[in-house]
Amino acid sequence: MLVFSYGIPKSGSTLAFQIARAAARFAGHSQRLLPAPLSSPGHKVNFHQVLDPALLDAAARRAGDRILVIKTHDRPGAEWIAAYAALATRGAAKAIVNHRDPRDICLSLCDAGRAARAEGQAAFAEFVTLEDAAARVRGYLSDLDAWHGLPGVLEVRYETCAFRMDAAIDAIKAHLGLGTPNWLVRFYAGHIAFTHRNKALPERHVRELEGAERAMLDAAFGPYLDRMGYR
Repeated sequence: MLVFSYGIPKSGSTLAFQIARAAARFAGHSQRLLPAPLSSPGHKVNFHQVLDPALLDAAARRAGDRILVIKTHDRPGAEWIAAYAALATRGAAKAIVNHRDPRDICLSLCDAGRAARAEGQAAFAEFVTLEDAAARVRGYLSDLDAWHGLPGVLEVRYETCAFRMDAAIDAIKAHLGLGTPNWLVRFYAGHIAFTHRNKALPERHVRELEGAERAMLDAAFGPYLDRMGYR
């Protein structure tokens, strides 16, 4: 079974992915890399830079009976959704979708931008101001909406994965039908796996945003904040 782990960049998506990957791995499901083009080259984990519907059946056949977790940040298109739904109907695909307060995502993107510029890296260097980040996150939230309503989707929150990890592990194990000991997953995801960990603080916007900045982001993301109970 293929398990797609999706989240907005800097939303804690890598942590959610590593929790799911560890839960599968320590239950006996090898997470060996798929060959290109079934997985995007240049990554140490199974990652789909682009969700290509033409590759889904081949990836599912390659996974076979094992539960294989694949990370992605991509928006699913109509053809991919149809191919995924066909796999999900026969129990060959599921998904995990990660959420985080978009105001905190913006702060994390700006942190990543400062680090990228200091190190001369291109990735994230474009995020100079909160306005830059907010404009991109609005697009990311539209991408996230495309995952809603797909069959076999579990939605998890950054705050649960980062600060109540056992609850996240239990939810993911139940979703995937796994019986892995929580302590193994917790130790691997918290101390061994690479997770792009930044400040790892809840509700950063409460402590770090000035009044005008907070008002700008509240207005930019109002419907999502209300729908998800972030305010």
